[in-house]
Amino acid sequence: MKRFHIILIALLCALTGFTRTTDDKTFERFYNFTPKEFEKQLNYYINLSQIDSAMMCANVQTSKYGKEKLNLDEIVACCDAFRYMGVIYLQDYYNYQLATENYQKAEQIAKAYNLTQQQAMILTEMNILSATRNDIETNFTYNNQILNEFSKAFYFNLNNIRINSSASDDYKDYLEISLSNLLYLAIKYDKTHDIVNEISAYRDAVKRYGISFNITDILCSTVDNCNADNYNNAFETLKTPIARNTDLIDRDYVQLQAIINNTKYFILLKCGKRPEALKLLLEQEHFLRENKMTFELLEVLQLIKQHYEVDGNAAMAKEYSLLYFTTKDEFINKSRLGKMDEAKLNIELEQTREKIQEMSYHQRIQSMALWSAVVIALLALTILAVLYVHYRKTKRTNRLLYERSVALLDEGKELRMVSAPVENLEKPVPAEPLQADLDLMEKITAVMETSPEVFVDTFNINRLADLVGAHNKPVSHAINICKRCNFNVLLNEYRIKEACHRLMDTDTYGSYSIEGIGNSVGFKSRSYFAAVFKDIVGMTPSAFQKIYREQGIVPNSFSNEQES
Repeated sequence: MKRFHIILIALLCALTGFTRTTDDKTFERFYNFTPKEFEKQLNYYINLSQIDSAMMCANVQTSKYGKEKLNLDEIVACCDAFRYMGVIYLQDYYNYQLATENYQKAEQIAKAYNLTQQQAMILTEMNILSATRNDIETNFTYNNQILNEFSKAFYFNLNNIRINSSASDDYKDYLEISLSNLLYLAIKYDKTHDIVNEISAYRDAVKRYGISFNITDILCSTVDNCNADNYNNAFETLKTPIARNTDLIDRDYVQLQAIINNTKYFILLKCGKRPEALKLLLEQEHFLRENKMTFELLEVLQLIKQHYEVDGNAAMAKEYSLLYFTTKDEFINKSRLGKMDEAKLNIELEQTREKIQEMSYHQRIQSMALWSAVVIALLALTILAVLYVHYRKTKRTNRLLYERSVALLDEGKELRMVSAPVENLEKPVPAEPLQADLDLMEKITAVMETSPEVFVDTFNINRLADLVGAHNKPVSHAINICKRCNFNVLLNEYRIKEACHRLMDTDTYGSYSIEGIGNSVGFKSRSYFAAVFKDIVGMTPSAFQKIYREQGIVPNSFSNEQES
């Protein structure tokens, strides 16, 4: 659980030692992480206190920004990586400059892409960094700018909650962090009258959105009593137990208790109970030493020194002044050792960036090669398709020319117009049909117009000859001389004419598919039916049906029976 600015500094001496065994395969794995995998791996390293590995993992993510085209999730991962590197530089290397630089990069990304949740985190953590740096460099001297920064962070988080009342818990966590810091500093430096507006806004949010925080509520009530000069009531309020929820680990609890005890000290001073206040501080010193809370201990030693100075106890004031600066020197020496490790890490990070750039270059080359292969493959497929279509078309034309030529040869006719388009290749016929041909054609027409067998796929010229009581050769001859076409063309014309009627007869055939209607008039396949239909009508069956359904218009060529 994210807490006050002293929480971050409490880890300054906790994490030491590095095991840098990162190899090229690990870099490549880091580089190919999805945003979710990156977050999972980073949390894994953090939980194991493997700060060097976590730093490497974050560095690989940040190296992608500005060099590759990233989606929004990847941009968020880069922003989080910069923010985490800022935390590492603050907590483990005590390098405020690099911490600030990484926070600023994260803030730049968050603003550019309107990542309000990341902005909330960054703004609050940068305030913690400023407060920490101020405390260390000025020996916990009051700085009004720090209070203003925490106030801005509080209103930023509150505004996001107002915009979306079901906003992420991160907004609420950072709202608590910023306000609790503000409340504690106001009590410590006697500036409680300057934050009444923030307290009022917080309580309004509690009513509107049901948010409430145990430690924040305690400090708000304490401020109220201080502003009303009810210091005894303020002290009683601070006795309220701190809630131990599932997110509150032991270290968090110790830090919260330290804040409450420090606040009690300032309230006891207001009550004029200086001996009790000093006793509380001495107990706090022992409590923090036991729990190895170095940064919090520094603040308490400074308060004890100041307390003895006010009481005029120069000897004890000098003793605690020496103890304060000795502890601070140890703190700074650990910081220097941390910076030595930081220097080694920075060399490795630079090597990592070079490897990442090389890896990115190779991946771009591979990507270009892949796309080139794809383009070449597509071109090859296109050429093959064109050649195949041309081959099939040529083969079909040649076959039809051959069949027509053979038919002409079988009848002892001369081959003529073989160079003409296929649809114009017709057998030569006499100028006028004989009466016998006309009489036979009447019988053929009667059968074609009335017999349902015409629409059976097995219907052929032999069956037609049986129905008209003639041999198939005279029947074929009569069709050729009277209709200027062969039996198959005539049959297709009658079938297509019937298909048109059925396409327009939605009452009877509305549930039929195009293929079903084709089958119902004697065509075995949809593709052949569509091809014949288009040759005769000039459009596909589906287009014909669509025009009829939209406009109810029957093509002129089918408003009456076709004439030969």
